[in-house]
Amino acid sequence: MAKVEQFPDQSGEKTTKEDLKEQKTRVMPDDVRNQKTREIPKEVRERTEGVNPDQLMDQTAGAIPDQAKDQTAGVAAGEGREIRKRTLPDDSLLMDSSADKRTGSKPGAGGEAKGGPRKDAAWDEDDDDEKTLIRFRNPFRRKEDTDSGAELSYQEKIRRHRARVRTYQFFAAVIAIIAVLLTLLYMTNRHYNRAEIVKIRDFVAEEGAVCVNFDGYVLQYGPNGAVCADTSGHVKWSITYEMDEPIISIRGKIAAIADYGGRSIYVMNKKKQLYTLSTSLPIHKVEASECGEVAAVLDDKTSTWIRLYSKNGKEVAYFVRSMEENGYPMDLAISPNGEKVCVSSIQMKDMSVVSNLTFYDFGKTGKDYDQHVVGKFEYENEVLPYVWFMGNDKCAAVSDSRFVVIDTSGTEPKSSLNNMLTENLQGVFEDGGHVGLLFNDLTQENMYRLDLYGKDGKKEGDVGFTMAYNDLQIKGGRVYINNEQTMQIYTDDGKEIFNGGFDRKIKLLIPTHWLGGLTAVSENEIDAIKLR
Repeated sequence: MAKVEQFPDQSGEKTTKEDLKEQKTRVMPDDVRNQKTREIPKEVRERTEGVNPDQLMDQTAGAIPDQAKDQTAGVAAGEGREIRKRTLPDDSLLMDSSADKRTGSKPGAGGEAKGGPRKDAAWDEDDDDEKTLIRFRNPFRRKEDTDSGAELSYQEKIRRHRARVRTYQFFAAVIAIIAVLLTLLYMTNRHYNRAEIVKIRDFVAEEGAVCVNFDGYVLQYGPNGAVCADTSGHVKWSITYEMDEPIISIRGKIAAIADYGGRSIYVMNKKKQLYTLSTSLPIHKVEASECGEVAAVLDDKTSTWIRLYSKNGKEVAYFVRSMEENGYPMDLAISPNGEKVCVSSIQMKDMSVVSNLTFYDFGKTGKDYDQHVVGKFEYENEVLPYVWFMGNDKCAAVSDSRFVVIDTSGTEPKSSLNNMLTENLQGVFEDGGHVGLLFNDLTQENMYRLDLYGKDGKKEGDVGFTMAYNDLQIKGGRVYINNEQTMQIYTDDGKEIFNGGFDRKIKLLIPTHWLGGLTAVSENEIDAIKLR
């Protein structure tokens, strides 16, 4: 290290510019001169481009550890260092200023703050070739402090902002879902004390006509015609006909009205009439499907004809059943897609009654089977008057002593449930997805007990009630029971929601999606019922 010489004494003797240059030249070490001519590494140039050296020295003064201070005392050289030019009065000023910056102390008497020149020092503004300054790379400096880091820091802020927004949205959605669930739970378990009836529109019922729930609409049919109206009383369609004994089948949004013993069938949806069918033989049974297809059972003297019509009214298939071989049909059902048909029939074999469930497949699977018959089940000493599809892959049937579910998802149908009934069956109610079997309540706590089953045939609950009923409906996990003057509503686990009367005669009750509101059809008007 070069010998450090002091400034001339402070006695007032003036120091000339030539003296300062001479002192500076005299104390300049060779290794420093060599470093002045070295090329600054590219990494260092990129990191220090546009950075004020004084600010960098101020920032790193307090951040360099003691070990680094000891290693860099004097003239620094090596990786991460940079030499820049700056005019200093002499090597003593150079070393003192560097030491002040490393230790964070103030300069000597009469000097300025860190990094500033002394008042008694003279600066050579023109001699740029001899300006030297040693800088050290701060190992604790973050990448965000650089210019490129600033851009990354902005992107990081955007990312964090979006993350916060997503978090807020998530919690808001969770709170909304919880609020909805709590509201539904409250509405489900709430007990209503009274019913408020408000007239909506006049609706004159035809004498002898029957009103039914047509997927939330009012469908009235009788010997002279039929009319369909929404719950606001607006008529959607109206048809006229002459029938001695009209029969009806409703599946989803499709309704078929036929003349029992006659030869005409009318098929409609909720908006309009779709088509009219004329048969060559008397009609014994009609069944609609959700897709718009219709099956009709036609009577002959020695055999039974079953004809299947498409949603356009064209005949797509038919088959003939002999009374001796297949028996007399009691009921039939069509799958929602219209491809599968199940026929329940009864016949005599060896002096005993035998019921048959015969399955037909008019899709791709049934092409390879004789007369499209893919399966048949026999039940001795039983009558199965009720059969229906619960989706395309499940078919249910009920006798006076048995409840069966047939799986039709495979090539051939298979029995998936065979539940024997030990009590006398009083009635069967279904909504396509749930089944209600009505029995007398043997416990005598109530007059009736309604057992509820799901699509898989497993029992989900039961409802006990004591009321002479005209209609019973299963909708949305609730049971609606009513006669002309009284209505009762239960959950599927038997909890009573409402039990009250009306001030007028009710012919039809239509449940809505909102539990607190229902639609009722009286003799001369359509009413809205609001539970309170």
